[in-house]
Amino acid sequence: MTTSVQRSTGRFVGLWLALGAALAMGSAAAAMKALGTTGLPAVNVVQARLLVAAVALMAVALLVRRGRVRVARRDWWLIGAYGLISLAANQVVFMMSLSRLSVGVALLLEYLAPVLVALWVRFVRREPVSGLVWVGIMGTLVGLGMVSRVWAGFTLDGLGFVLGLLAAVTMASRFVLADRGLRRHDPLVLAAWGTTVSSGALLLTGAVAPFPLAALARDVDLNGVAVPVVLLVAWVGLVGTAAGVLLAVAAQRLLPPTAASLVLTLEVLVGAGLAYVVLGEGLAAGQVVGGAVMLAGIAVAQVALARRAGRSVDAVVDGVGGDRRGDRAELGEQAGLARQ
Repeated sequence: MTTSVQRSTGRFVGLWLALGAALAMGSAAAAMKALGTTGLPAVNVVQARLLVAAVALMAVALLVRRGRVRVARRDWWLIGAYGLISLAANQVVFMMSLSRLSVGVALLLEYLAPVLVALWVRFVRREPVSGLVWVGIMGTLVGLGMVSRVWAGFTLDGLGFVLGLLAAVTMASRFVLADRGLRRHDPLVLAAWGTTVSSGALLLTGAVAPFPLAALARDVDLNGVAVPVVLLVAWVGLVGTAAGVLLAVAAQRLLPPTAASLVLTLEVLVGAGLAYVVLGEGLAAGQVVGGAVMLAGIAVAQVALARRAGRSVDAVVDGVGGDRRGDRAELGEQAGLARQ
């Protein structure tokens, strides 16, 4: 009973952490769109957000974790892959897909990541994925398509399609690599090194696309309010990236990769809601319905995953209990023979 309760509590906390990550990442959408109106190239915005996140997370890790920040040589490939592929490459290929596809199509392709994660769980880890989980994933994708209005200005460029699929693969790798990295490393340490590696890689692009520091002195109009660019950069880096990545990694310590990846799709829903509030963008009825469909899909998948986790724990507990009962019976027989 105690094990089952602890498992349920851990899952509940993990879901809240994943929701917090979706809120943090989604909150950056409106700020990044506002930064786009300043003339800042997308690559410079990505450079800035990852650099700010890396500095913040590494500073906190050095203060809080101290002796545990060092990474063993055998794990450098993992940290490098996490930073380069799942963070840096993901940002770059998604940005490139956006230049050739509509926002809705690019988002829908990138958020095929939960499907890839579920396939990895099924065929690589050889763990069963129930039909209800697949129903939940499909419901989430349908709702996502409605929220992002995938039909608006629909065009399917071949190279853009390939880049969108690469965005999905790199995002899925974030959950796969974190699943392995968390076996040896603290979530804060993994997030700090991941953002540090990714920011270092993107800073190398400064030779081609140097950051225009003068842009930081400008202001941006947000629904009639003048907001300094430097404040938006700080928000995108500290909240949208540093807090988002850290909360996502911490959630995955308590949740299966499939569950974590599904909850993080809510980033799109949060972004659309904040664009309505902050930027004054309209929300169509279909987008609101799509949000409800997304939530229903995620709920169905989470319930299915929770049931499976509960059955696994009960099986382990029953097995341990059976072994103990067998041991007690054997000891009782031995005691009876001794009395004879």
